[in-house]
Amino acid sequence: MLGFIKYQLISYIRSFKIIPPAASFLIWVFVLYSYSGVEILSSYAVTSIAIYIVMTWVSMSIFSIEEEAEKNILFVHLSKKNYLWGKWIICILISIIFMLFAIIYPILMNSFKEAMTLIHFGLSIFIHLLLAIFGIFVGSLSSISSFVPKKYTWLFAVFIIVLTLSYEGIVEKLPLLKWLFIVFPPVVKVINFFEPDSLDQFGKEFWTVSAFAIMYAIIGFSVLTKLFLKEES
Repeated sequence: MLGFIKYQLISYIRSFKIIPPAASFLIWVFVLYSYSGVEILSSYAVTSIAIYIVMTWVSMSIFSIEEEAEKNILFVHLSKKNYLWGKWIICILISIIFMLFAIIYPILMNSFKEAMTLIHFGLSIFIHLLLAIFGIFVGSLSSISSFVPKKYTWLFAVFIIVLTLSYEGIVEKLPLLKWLFIVFPPVVKVINFFEPDSLDQFGKEFWTVSAFAIMYAIIGFSVLTKLFLKEES
């Protein structure tokens, strides 16, 4: 497994497919913190959304590194489940690099208008990692599901991203769609707690929503694993 992860990372870097999403993310962060005196939590909410979008992009690129024949060879040397989990581990490793940069850069540049605390730091890690996982989920779903034709995978991923980020506006106009959105990652529900830039709202409701988001991720990746094994059987 370690050899496969190393091989995939090298292949991904050599393919230069990481350059567009990485460059887009860096520009996003640089522009956001081009001024000093910004809010802590709301700023981290913005960069976590950037990670959500970028990791969808990255995960789809990672799933398209090898051709079908090479993938079948890897299935022989690895199990199909290890192949899938290896891809996800690579995505997590890349997301951690993005996350650390997004969190540490504004601290080093003294961009925040107030002092950073351990609570701020912990919340920033949580929101960035959670949305990175959601991005990996959306990218994986778009890449491995056969009900989406290959030429429409990127369009499908963009469609999910738009729906999850515009959840409140859609539900406000069409309340009946509220229950339909339960099948999509609860991105906005978590992000909303970070917009007021106050620690007062991080109480029981926040942890309830967070627990639901974590449970969604666990169930979602379990379903994706079964879907992948069925598709490749």
